[in-house]
Amino acid sequence: MEPGSLELTLTWDGKQIVAAEVVSTRPAVARALSGLPVARVLEFIPRLFSLCPRAQEAAARLSLAAARGEQAASSAAAPALAVALEAIGEHLWRLLLDWPPLAGQPARQSEFLGWRQRLKRVADQAEAAALGGELAAWLGSERSPALDDDAAVAAGVLLPMLSAAEWAAHIGAESFAELPTFAGQPAETGVLARRAGDARVAELLAVGHRLQARLVARYADLRWLAQGLADPDRLATWLDAATLGEGCGLACVETARGTLLHQIQLDGDRIGRYVIVAPTEWNFHPQGAFVREIDARPAATRAEVAVAARRLVVSLDPCVACELRIKDA
Repeated sequence: MEPGSLELTLTWDGKQIVAAEVVSTRPAVARALSGLPVARVLEFIPRLFSLCPRAQEAAARLSLAAARGEQAASSAAAPALAVALEAIGEHLWRLLLDWPPLAGQPARQSEFLGWRQRLKRVADQAEAAALGGELAAWLGSERSPALDDDAAVAAGVLLPMLSAAEWAAHIGAESFAELPTFAGQPAETGVLARRAGDARVAELLAVGHRLQARLVARYADLRWLAQGLADPDRLATWLDAATLGEGCGLACVETARGTLLHQIQLDGDRIGRYVIVAPTEWNFHPQGAFVREIDARPAATRAEVAVAARRLVVSLDPCVACELRIKDA
């Protein structure tokens, strides 16, 4: 199945961006799972998602276990470690490959490849703890690049980390998976939402520098994950599941990009209804963080428009490709 993309259209009047539009062509994967035997769905999920497959698999298994009333599965250490290692890899990809060119620096490809090999070699808790110490030491010498961006952005809603049981009250309408809102508003998920309480992140948020705040928050998230590699109980807080009723289970799993939700309603040994809400649906909601922050942004040239858009896209970290179009007002 084709992953689809995000079509981003910006209207520019020669001085600033005067309008922004997001159109998603991502297929409704979850709907296609309805009616399938449960066993086949568990085989398909990791194959359907090229990014964050471990988190997707964990969410699928946890929501199914909850639908069957098997709540104990939500505290399993193995999927928590797999999800954490996957998130670390995603963070390092952004910090070492994507962000340096956007900050006028060369990509650090060999360094990234080295970390990726280390992550792949982790086979047990002892190796995870050793890697956590190595990552923490590396982070101690890292500094977030300073962006030449003083644009102040109005505060937006940050998605809180809720338990699976708490999420039950928010997933309702059929359109929620494609156009999710929290308390009636589009909300932002991801590193900024998780690390808004970090002192440096909070300082940047207070002056409206959300782009830099997200970059600093990614480092803060990595530090937390590095500590978690030596503390399985800490990592377990990233996964939760709840039984919502007869044959219905919901799981929430934190990923590098934000909160991932899976809800399953069983119909015997088949899927009656399956709902997946990915972080991209929050951050690239038609009235969400991307549109809110890019709209009315000053830009003297089309090149400035493109750079501003690319930086904002990378900071919000979509899980599909983005196609950018700039048109004149």
